[in-house]
Amino acid sequence: MKYIVSDGMKSEMRYVELSDAQLWKLIIEKDKVAFEQLYRRYYSPLLAYALSFCNDEEMAKDCIQDLFVKLFVSETLSSIEYIRAYLYKSLRNLLLDKSSRAVGSVSLEENMVADFLVEDVELVRLFEKEDDYLEKSRLLMNAYNQLSANQRNAIYLYFIKEFSWDEMAVSLDINPHSCMNLVARAVAKLQRMVVGEKKK
Repeated sequence: MKYIVSDGMKSEMRYVELSDAQLWKLIIEKDKVAFEQLYRRYYSPLLAYALSFCNDEEMAKDCIQDLFVKLFVSETLSSIEYIRAYLYKSLRNLLLDKSSRAVGSVSLEENMVADFLVEDVELVRLFEKEDDYLEKSRLLMNAYNQLSANQRNAIYLYFIKEFSWDEMAVSLDINPHSCMNLVARAVAKLQRMVVGEKKK
């Protein structure tokens, strides 16, 4: 049986293969299909990221929607080097803004969810081979939950989302060297806490 592929479908399939930078360039030129592709590409990862900050799924979805609406209607988009980092930073700022208006003076970072919703599974998978590793995994997650909001965010971006130092710098609004220091301090703290727990 032969399948007929329309010109429109061929065009959409072509967009899937484009890099973020190529899509962004087309979005600046108001290409709707490129915009839709970027939205599809990042909706789920952005939702997981948002849920690592708050347990309000509706607010997280609203912020993602707001982010993409702002991008779509913006007349001032310009070329940027790290699109993924830009999206994560913009979403984080929207979440912080929306939560500070909803909760009053208490910031979202002070109310962050203790459990790392995304992807406890991904962290646990590091140690799933034997019972001893499962115990290490439990210790790691307990220690992780004791890190500061910035340290948890840095660990998430670097180890789970595999951001480069430059992407992290854009997302966290600090320089790459500070990102390296933040991750190094967080990892050292995790190691101290895990080793300390094992000795008990």
